[in-house]
Amino acid sequence: MKKIVSIITAAALSLSVTASLPVSAADSDYLLHSTFESGSEQWSGRGSASVKTVSGISRSGESSLMASGREADWNGATVSLGSQFKAGQSYAFSAYVMTEDTTSPVTFYLTLQYKDGDTAVYPKIAEITAEKGQWAHLENEDFTIPSEATDIQLYVETKESKCSFYVDEVVGAKSGTEISEPPKAVKMSKGDINYDGVINVFDVILARKGLINGITDKKALKAADADSNGTFEAADVILITKYVMGRIKEFPVVEPPPGQVKYTMEELTEKVQSELVNTEPSDSHLEKAGVKYGTIQKKTYFSKKANKNKPYNILLPADYDESKQYPVLYVLHGFFENEDRMITKGNGTMYTRQIVGNAIASGEAKDMIVVCPLIFTSATKESATGFGDAASVEGYNNFVDDIVDSLMPHIESTYSVKTGRDYTAVTGFSMGGMESLQIGMKYGDKFGYVGAICPAPGASGAFKWNNPDETPYLVFITGGTSDDVVGLSTPQGYHNNFTKNGVPHVWHVVQGGHHGDDSIHSSLYCFVRAVFQAKD
Repeated sequence: MKKIVSIITAAALSLSVTASLPVSAADSDYLLHSTFESGSEQWSGRGSASVKTVSGISRSGESSLMASGREADWNGATVSLGSQFKAGQSYAFSAYVMTEDTTSPVTFYLTLQYKDGDTAVYPKIAEITAEKGQWAHLENEDFTIPSEATDIQLYVETKESKCSFYVDEVVGAKSGTEISEPPKAVKMSKGDINYDGVINVFDVILARKGLINGITDKKALKAADADSNGTFEAADVILITKYVMGRIKEFPVVEPPPGQVKYTMEELTEKVQSELVNTEPSDSHLEKAGVKYGTIQKKTYFSKKANKNKPYNILLPADYDESKQYPVLYVLHGFFENEDRMITKGNGTMYTRQIVGNAIASGEAKDMIVVCPLIFTSATKESATGFGDAASVEGYNNFVDDIVDSLMPHIESTYSVKTGRDYTAVTGFSMGGMESLQIGMKYGDKFGYVGAICPAPGASGAFKWNNPDETPYLVFITGGTSDDVVGLSTPQGYHNNFTKNGVPHVWHVVQGGHHGDDSIHSSLYCFVRAVFQAKD
């Protein structure tokens, strides 16, 4: 033991005091540099595709972005280019792509999407044909974004193929910028904090320093968590030291105790962001053979605010059992709508029952109860009469308190539910989306998961939580690019407010999504898979 301590001490003295963990920052000249080492980095699925980051398959670093579930060749991975890319100016673009699940070469496109007035245009930036299992380079050193372009997106697609594929090292820069070839892929392993391919005394030193000063590099922090329990702590330093000393040959895997946080807000946000879909798979709307689906019942509860009974629909899970307890998801409708809108009658048929049932049956979502109430709450008006009518708006705003004062106590006393913020979620559409944000900010101690689908303007507040015990595990905002009611700009405004305050949240942009069923179905498909996942 004395020998290993002296070796560690000598090595520490030989290190510069400025020695630090590796930094994976993009070149300062790059306007866009997606390495996917820290997650999906605002990329999302296009069409039916879903995207997620994967480790162990990469052109550079450790991770890449995988696009799967593609039902058409234009489905793929997309990202908004944002305000730093200007219409009428020229840029250099570069991206690496690869597929492993085909026996034929696949032609890939790097494509721009933009709007010219109300018309969507899709010029190709670059094209490459890739052999199975080999990274191919899409590049164009001088591409001019048309002067009339608005709502500019970048995406990767294929020609006549629906294969899953990987994307890595996506760069966008001003024309004339030299885009360097990325370094080789790195295989990460537990304990190798400086990821140089070996676990040795230098990793012990970095682990000890990290315990005191913290570790900000996400890859290094993941490697330092030697027992894979989700937390870097003194026990990990001991394990790495024992490994270097030869006392253990592999690291144990320690599961967090039941009830402990499985994901932090940041971790759950990144996980959910990386698994978003633009369009939910068509079979999520189907009732499949061998799958049991929940039962919808229409009931009423007494509203203290309205001083009368109000209706709600409740979706009880298949084989609902009073001896079990279930988490609850509240889903709120929009202006002029009612309790049926979010579960049975939308612009067409609402497939909430099928989407939830299929997610539970596949093991992607927890068993849950879904409650869709009439949210208009007024003691003087039966229904809303106009957007500009103050009493109508007040009727909707009253529900922010009514859900806590009247509806939740009724649900909790009538059905077998798990109570508390860990097991309670709320989301809503349009006016209901705005109300769900208000509910989440006012009653963060009661709602652990907060969503908003094409939310209406009007939500106000701090857009942050000062108390960790009142901070949701997940905030999830959806906007549609073809929304002609609130536009993409309104939900994006909420997204920007949370971003300015440093609040991790999912920003879900539905390409071609309208102010209606397509955006709702896409959001619900993702949201039901995300809620109630933070704790075991």
